[in-house]
Amino acid sequence: MATVKETQPGPSSPGPADEEWQAAQKVLTSLQLTRKNYSLYPEDHVNCKRALEQFWLQLETFLQTHGNFRFEIEKDRLTFQGEEILTEPPEDGNLPFTLFRDGIQWLEFQDGTDTKEVEEFLRILNKYRVLTDEPEGDLVTAFWQAGLQHIQVEVADFFWGAEPEADFEIPPAKEDVDSLLSEEEEQESSEQEPVVSIDPATLELTPEEEAELQEMVRLEEKRDPTADYLNALLDSLLELREKENFDPILESLEEEFHDSLARRDFEATLKILKSLHHVRHVCESETTWAIPIIDNFFLTASSSQSLRPLQAAWSEMDTGQIEKIKEILLALQPEAIHTLGSMLLQTPSLRLQQMLTEVILSLASRDLRPLEAMLDRPEEDLVQKLVLVVSSLGGERPIQILAKMVHHSSARVRQAAVKGLLRRGPASIKELFHLIEDEDDSVRRLILHHMGKERNEVSETLLLQYLEQGKIKGSDDKHIIACFRTLGRCGSPRSIPFLRQTLLGRAWLPDLRSSAYRQGAALALQAMRIKGAQQVLEDASRSLKPGVRRIARKVVQDQGHQSKE
Repeated sequence: MATVKETQPGPSSPGPADEEWQAAQKVLTSLQLTRKNYSLYPEDHVNCKRALEQFWLQLETFLQTHGNFRFEIEKDRLTFQGEEILTEPPEDGNLPFTLFRDGIQWLEFQDGTDTKEVEEFLRILNKYRVLTDEPEGDLVTAFWQAGLQHIQVEVADFFWGAEPEADFEIPPAKEDVDSLLSEEEEQESSEQEPVVSIDPATLELTPEEEAELQEMVRLEEKRDPTADYLNALLDSLLELREKENFDPILESLEEEFHDSLARRDFEATLKILKSLHHVRHVCESETTWAIPIIDNFFLTASSSQSLRPLQAAWSEMDTGQIEKIKEILLALQPEAIHTLGSMLLQTPSLRLQQMLTEVILSLASRDLRPLEAMLDRPEEDLVQKLVLVVSSLGGERPIQILAKMVHHSSARVRQAAVKGLLRRGPASIKELFHLIEDEDDSVRRLILHHMGKERNEVSETLLLQYLEQGKIKGSDDKHIIACFRTLGRCGSPRSIPFLRQTLLGRAWLPDLRSSAYRQGAALALQAMRIKGAQQVLEDASRSLKPGVRRIARKVVQDQGHQSKE
């Protein structure tokens, strides 16, 4: 584990030196973080890009403020101006040891370093972070071949395995060479002496050596052959440029994809998908013929047959496994929505339903067409859930889809579509007002509830025109009263003349609905809670018409009870 010195900077004297040391600390800390991201993700991954940007920002700031940035390297630490900044165990993959192993004594970023040089430096550093059995070149050679003009290194004469304190035998002087050769010839011509027997005790391992040997065995046993196999396949995809070689490798990866899901090795599954995304990105500029082949792999991986092993394991998965599966599904193409929609309908777990919904939302944000095609499915429950997903998406096309879904045969689907449109702003109420006469009461109430949230001129005008016509189709008295009550909540003083005429007049009211209209008008006046409306109620409570007087007095009485409460 890496350790970065935090506390106080190395130089003891305050002032510019402190600032320079702290800036150096930020650069090396950022370099360490970037190197780790490069070892975990493809170079085009968002995490690598962000880390690279942050490292470049810290380095550029240092170069502009303090000039060239040089740090020294030991096998287990990096130092700046003689002070330790970062320490790590001397192991393959760790930053100090990677540099020290190839004999680099110090490394310097010089003024003029640009982003391309930094990116190439990180790529090389990542490539040679672990020493293989048969290394192809080394770090120093790679730096030299890359032509990094503003990134300089100092290399020791002796390195790799030689400790700084090791004793080196002084070679013989030139005049002694002849005598040495003569002695060797005499020794070779003489009879060989008997081989001296070796004492077994001298072969016994010390406790430290035995512990080291056990650790080597443990690491070898822990090594995952599947990971090595995948690495070899994926590396081959980047190296090969012929279609006849490319196809068999993808077929092998497809088989491994299915097998990894079946044995629940989700790390391997995710590695395959992420790596293929990287390969596809590389092929976009170099081998475009490979793009359809890779896309077909993702299409097959998104099928219900490929993902069936996940459903078989739903009930046995813990939180960590569900999160890993979510990563896998997010790495698929939007066409996977067809399969995920069916899975969403079949799983009883609310936690899994939530996870699948989030994945569908993310995939649909990349391409809405697969989700839109699913809205023609006959399953009412599924379509309702998908409409809720559409409601969460931005843009013009989701609005158009929701406007279409308000005419769906299912009331639950219509209701979900209405909610989605109303959340986008009050202007939607004009296009949705016709649903005030929807055959389903829940949809009608949803429209009225939205209109009655606040004083609104648009809602008031729509309701006034609707109620003044007096031809409410197929609605019961409860709906009429609900419309008047909503008018009172969203209306203004300009509605009072109509409400006064409705409560006190008679000529225009439909005969069968006159009682409902008068009761609704009285409730609207009560809901307005303004002086003019209150005066109409008081006048109606003194009316000579018993029916009007009774309605007005009851409303005023209820109003008094509400005030006391």
